[in-house]
Amino acid sequence: MSLVQSTLEAINFEAEYDVALINISMHECRDVEQVTANVHRALKSDGYFVISDFPFPESVEACRTVLARIMYGIQFFEALVGDQLLPTADFEELLKRHGF
Repeated sequence: MSLVQSTLEAINFEAEYDVALINISMHECRDVEQVTANVHRALKSDGYFVISDFPFPESVEACRTVLARIMYGIQFFEALVGDQLLPTADFEELLKRHGF
């Protein structure tokens, strides 16, 4: 068993890993398409890509919930620095485009 710590934009492996985990930082990747393609290539055919991240609201109405209001401060800063603030459905579509 081995553990590799790397930015997912930089990984360059092929079918070597059972699991790729990105914890509360997928939104900070500058190229989520490249990250997803790299992870897909690095995983074994039955591997898992586990994304734990902040879900961005999918509508204006969803922004009015208590949880969304609490997250505004964090998400406002994240938006200012150019992070990828994606709703869950967009993450799902991203994964589907790359064969997950």
